[in-house]
Amino acid sequence: MTLNDFLAPLTEATFRDRHWDRHPVHVPATPARQSAPPLDWTTLNALFSQRTAWTPDRFKLMLNGRAVDPAHYLVDAPGKPQAGDPARIEQFLAMGASLVLDHVEDLLPAVRATADLLAQEFAALVGANCYASFRGVQAFASHYDTHEVFALQCAGEKRWRIYAHRAEAPLDVPDGDGAQAWIDAAKGPVLLDIVTRPGDLLYIPRGYFHDAIATDGDSLHLTFGVAPFSGRLLLELLQDAALADPAFRAWLPDARTADPAVLGAHLALLGEKLARLATSAALSDSIRLRQRKLAVPAHHLGLPDRPALDFYARTGQAARVEQTESGYLLVLSARHEPLGLLADAAAWMLARPAFSAQEVHAQFPHHPAAEIDALIAQFRSERLVEPYRPRI
Repeated sequence: MTLNDFLAPLTEATFRDRHWDRHPVHVPATPARQSAPPLDWTTLNALFSQRTAWTPDRFKLMLNGRAVDPAHYLVDAPGKPQAGDPARIEQFLAMGASLVLDHVEDLLPAVRATADLLAQEFAALVGANCYASFRGVQAFASHYDTHEVFALQCAGEKRWRIYAHRAEAPLDVPDGDGAQAWIDAAKGPVLLDIVTRPGDLLYIPRGYFHDAIATDGDSLHLTFGVAPFSGRLLLELLQDAALADPAFRAWLPDARTADPAVLGAHLALLGEKLARLATSAALSDSIRLRQRKLAVPAHHLGLPDRPALDFYARTGQAARVEQTESGYLLVLSARHEPLGLLADAAAWMLARPAFSAQEVHAQFPHHPAAEIDALIAQFRSERLVEPYRPRI
């Protein structure tokens, strides 16, 4: 499946140009999405036999806009963690509660495939939550999300109201006394009033106030939450990089007794160093590497077939990985070679007495296979490793 398939009949180009992080859009069902949803009632019912799916950190029940106390539906089992009891959960659902099951991508391969696609396309952390609602029940009051939302209607219908106002690039949601009153006052008039039916897709950019309610029947939908990195990551990486410089670990001048200009000059120096770090190739590589790690696709086994392993052993040739402001380098006896984003794999290979090519791929699945193969070929050409056959 491609992003065009997922968004059809809307095209990827139109979506990225007009809607991504800009405007919500309702995408009508296609025959493919309508006939083969990644989740249906039969599959959800079958999930109740998997105890690990119903631990307190993975699901909740909502009734009359409030979370049900987990003590009412969790049970203990000897030697096992607490988990939801299907019979007790069923009783609350019969009373009109809504069910929210988080991280369904860890449970269903079809959902994982869609999550992997979105992670790859948007360099984002992606999680899929299941929402089961019944007969006119609204599980959550008006709110906004801190991630992009793709809501895929799998069964039944749901009415969505998206409001005109939007929180600007939010990183957190309001909480505490008065938070809901603030949201209701801030959301503005209804911008879109939409009923989603099986196969329909609804995209809501982060920050848009919205709410949803099941119509006259039952409703089952999946929400894919898509969260790329924000500028907050830059601040985190800058701190780590800056503290490697003794200038940032030194005490600040005491401006209470000394000339305040001394503190000003000291801060200006640190600011110049931060500016250089922020625009350095090394920091850019760190961000690109973190983005790669968000988009690691599932590995599919082909048992009972198993791959043939290509083994390599380290030679006595000296080499090391070194970080500079221009990026990571492979330091050899006579020269330095840039490593780009593959420094983690190169350092791992140098530290191992032996490894297989397939092991490197498994250890670093965030790197494209072709790049790993090229790195191994470089190690061979530099005589850092040589093929060997272990006794197994």
